[in-house]
Amino acid sequence: MLDPKDRHILTIGLAGKTNEDTRINVPIDDNFTTVLKRIRSGEKDIFERFRDNLLIEIVSYWNDQRLKNDEPTAQEVSTPVAETKVADSKPVESPKTAEVSKAETTEKQRSTETAALNFADFSSAVAEYPKFYVEKEADAAVIYEKNSDEPRKLAEISMTAENQFTIEKALERKYKVKLTLIPLIEQFAATAISER
Repeated sequence: MLDPKDRHILTIGLAGKTNEDTRINVPIDDNFTTVLKRIRSGEKDIFERFRDNLLIEIVSYWNDQRLKNDEPTAQEVSTPVAETKVADSKPVESPKTAEVSKAETTEKQRSTETAALNFADFSSAVAEYPKFYVEKEADAAVIYEKNSDEPRKLAEISMTAENQFTIEKALERKYKVKLTLIPLIEQFAATAISER
């Protein structure tokens, strides 16, 4: 329901619960009101397209608010454990190659997740997203989205300082893309300048 005092805040709560702890206030921006108008006008398939995105956005906002208040996002559940006596048995020897390969695979995954990204790898990773590309300028790498009119700037990563980047509002509105692209931008920004 809309907050009667401030029409730019949507109050969402659990069904049947009336206490303040189960409610969150979500600010409504222009994009939200535009989508609501399109749903009300009966535009075909608009509700289905934005339903999942809205749900993801509300859940992430809810979790952000709970983390700010230092509240756990999940409640701890304790399950009683029955004591059972373990019978003594001979350990079965298994081939060690499987254990080694699993350990090597996990180590490789860890190293690639935190590995330095050079510009070529970063630009090819960004190019995997439809309509996205990276241009290298004198002091920054800029991510653009191809549009019919002119390219839209989505993010800018400094090429002169580490961990310095700017994410534009246009990228923050792309719900599913931002979950994977922003960590990629952060990884590239964290890469040492000499390794880019």
